[in-house]
Amino acid sequence: MPPLLQKDITSEYLALFKDRLRELRKEKTKPNIAERNAQKFAIKMVTLKYLKDVTVINKAEVWNMIYAAHVGRKAGVLIPRETVEKVISADQSWKKSSGHAFEEVVKEMANEALVGTDISVLLQRDLHDVINKGYLKNDSRDIDWLKKQMAGGVFDLFVIKNNTVFGCVQTKTSIRDRVTRDREPSTNAMGRFFWSIAFVLDGDFLRLPKFKAMVNGGTVEFSNNGWHAMYVYSYPDPAIITDRIVALDPALSIFKENAVSAANEWFGRGRQWMTRDWRPGAPGQNHTS
Repeated sequence: MPPLLQKDITSEYLALFKDRLRELRKEKTKPNIAERNAQKFAIKMVTLKYLKDVTVINKAEVWNMIYAAHVGRKAGVLIPRETVEKVISADQSWKKSSGHAFEEVVKEMANEALVGTDISVLLQRDLHDVINKGYLKNDSRDIDWLKKQMAGGVFDLFVIKNNTVFGCVQTKTSIRDRVTRDREPSTNAMGRFFWSIAFVLDGDFLRLPKFKAMVNGGTVEFSNNGWHAMYVYSYPDPAIITDRIVALDPALSIFKENAVSAANEWFGRGRQWMTRDWRPGAPGQNHTS
């Protein structure tokens, strides 16, 4: 058999995709579901054909060519596999660098807002230094737990007062990013009586009931809230801002009020009151009884 060519694989993939899509449209399948099913069918059929072909030596090459064909169809232009790989590498690099940059943006803005209080926000590396120098005053169980959270990269920032961590913070450029994975650690933090919050740059996905319920609770799937509060910088619809989803002003004034309220609760009445149901004593809100 002659060497496989990208154009041949692409041609087969597109033919199968278009035929299957045409059938699904005749069946009145919803457009997004039809496309998803058609592309899955095309990927499967081309893969099966060449994995079963004993004359094809490099099976992985087939998969890579199908991938390039799929990306080319979605992008509207056939892109060489090498270019696709470079774009993916660049995207991964962006996600890593931009995520760390956003953490530092939140830290800087939060600490500017907290000027005049005795509360501050630390990055993971800052907290590592505090622990390593023996300055952290949390008890040993807390410190062991915090070390595990840092090792797993679960929380991006920590809220501290009097050299004692009382809050754990997650930062996300989009609510879609890892939100399902990040919700459980947040609920665990609340179960250990920490103030658990998140900062989100783009809250667009909070318009969807599933994502809103992940934060606020109140559904069969998500009966309880996933965070004490989720602070959102940008959102397309004011209706998104409900219950524990909070709109941020440039000065982060609501965050500051909530941080002071959480600190007063934790160090005043006692951290045992910082349950999952706790709400800050900000205007219009009350403590849980």
